[in-house]
Amino acid sequence: MRAFPFTITIAFTLTFTSAALASEPELFGLGPRAGALAGLGAADAEGYDATYANPAGLIGPTRRRLTIGYVGADYHLRLDGVKHPVDPTSGVIIGADLPLPFGGVLKDRLALGLGFYFPTNLINRARDGFPDQTRLSLLDDRTQVVSVLVGAGVRVHRRVTVGVGVLALAALIGEISIRPEAGGRITTVAEEQLTSSFTPVIGIRAIATDWLKLGLVFRGESKSRYDIAVTNTLGAALPIQLPTLRIAGTAQYDPLQLQAEGSFRATSWLRIGVGATWKHWAAYTNPTENATPGAPPQLPPDYHDTIVPRVAGEAAGTWGRLRLVARLGYFFEWSPAPDGPTRVLLDADRHVITGGGAFEWHGPVFSFQLEAFAQWHHLDGLRASGDFGVFGAAMGVDL
Repeated sequence: MRAFPFTITIAFTLTFTSAALASEPELFGLGPRAGALAGLGAADAEGYDATYANPAGLIGPTRRRLTIGYVGADYHLRLDGVKHPVDPTSGVIIGADLPLPFGGVLKDRLALGLGFYFPTNLINRARDGFPDQTRLSLLDDRTQVVSVLVGAGVRVHRRVTVGVGVLALAALIGEISIRPEAGGRITTVAEEQLTSSFTPVIGIRAIATDWLKLGLVFRGESKSRYDIAVTNTLGAALPIQLPTLRIAGTAQYDPLQLQAEGSFRATSWLRIGVGATWKHWAAYTNPTENATPGAPPQLPPDYHDTIVPRVAGEAAGTWGRLRLVARLGYFFEWSPAPDGPTRVLLDADRHVITGGGAFEWHGPVFSFQLEAFAQWHHLDGLRASGDFGVFGAAMGVDL
């Protein structure tokens, strides 16, 4: 009977340690504008959302603005023809545009931006089954990790700006120690520590003509790791020697990527954006590591690089101090996962339709902005299928 608490501890650890993938900015876009415009913004994003879309855009606005918003998603997916439960996800977005008020040659040449995504009720989640358990590797428990973005933009020419930023994800390391106590009882002591992993975001933007803006942004590979060692000092409390278990893997993963984009002024009230994102999924490794060295080796995921085409339009009209904006977009997310009956890390191609709008009031003393967006994702795969919807809204106030 003394072994019973230990068995429960190990079962809980193995069942609820996981590999959920991708940060919220990568999956939905950071903020309502990027979310409504199919993830575009490398060529023309000018608010806090530029910290992810392209930090070179932070130099665009001359206002100081604080934004707070919400984003949530609800999933209806199927795996091998059976309903596959994925918990709804939700989080709070906070953004800040901070132009630096220098004078002289530095006037309107430097700006900072901050972007934060906080999942509701948690800091980081890693939950899944054993390495050989079939799962939707790119959608199960996604957007369940804190994301922090900090960026700076510099104007190097009246038509050229550059920017650099950092994406920080929360990570978890620690140890679970199983020890005997007086009286024959067995207890566990958990020591866990939150750390951060960082990845660069570097971009450049050029105003080619009065009607054409071009943007290019590089985002490095980002990972949120978990690494928990399960040790024991049971001695004679059990008749067998138990090995140390290492519960480790990747809770969130964004591949290295390069996004190129053009934003065209079609008319005085309509702008059209076209772009593509190359994602280096070939570097992706198994998200869950074996708990013991003697476990059978896992098959490699064999993911391949992908290119994601994007197109969107933004129409705007101004009437006095009021400005109204309507947005519509589409992108195709080609699945990086090979499809086959023996595969356990599954995914599917996704068709995504996006839309939204904004209401802006620019007063002599007080200005604010209300934005909203929605996305519909349709999975089209042999083994993975279904739909999920995303909705978000935010309010920004000029300081």
